[in-house]
Amino acid sequence: MFELFKSGGVVMWPLLLISITSLACIFERIAYWKDVIKKNDSKLMITVEKYSTISSVDFTKQNEISSIPLEKVLLDSLKIIDRSLLTDKNSIDLKLALEISIQSIQSEFGKFSNLFSTIITVSPLLGLLGTVLGLINSFSFIKLGESGVNAQEVTGGISEALISTATGLIIAIITLIFSNYFNSLWRKQNSILNQYCGRFEMLYRTNKL
Repeated sequence: MFELFKSGGVVMWPLLLISITSLACIFERIAYWKDVIKKNDSKLMITVEKYSTISSVDFTKQNEISSIPLEKVLLDSLKIIDRSLLTDKNSIDLKLALEISIQSIQSEFGKFSNLFSTIITVSPLLGLLGTVLGLINSFSFIKLGESGVNAQEVTGGISEALISTATGLIIAIITLIFSNYFNSLWRKQNSILNQYCGRFEMLYRTNKL
């Protein structure tokens, strides 16, 4: 296995580093979304009903930390409303507060998305670079005007040079599959947030009447 890795050339080392980074980020995102989906299945409507009855003034006495995205959005919305009351007599509109809170959580949903995009782009390029370097090395065995060129050395060098390209493509493909999967979960979660924030807004306004 090590001989196969070594035959790919010097670019196999950055490809190894990239693959480890990609896998670590993928595992982190899998654990995160698994936790979100598990908690979403049972607590969404309960969370909406719970926070629709909380007064923004009473909220300042609470220091709750939640791992449920919807609950984070609702808590942040109440914080925004509470701060606006402390600094101004006119409270900020609830709908605007919800929009700000939803926007602020996007970085959490899209964590590592830029890194995944970079890996998807760079991995094949590094693999191609390794192939080009390998081909240059292989063709160095060919000397114009001389007979008795060792064809086995040349073709063997070419096949080994392609290892880096294959490795780069494999890393990019695996990363692309998981990146698209996480993006689909991101879009789905945004849809859920918009849906339940709308319900929260109606219940909150009803309870304030």
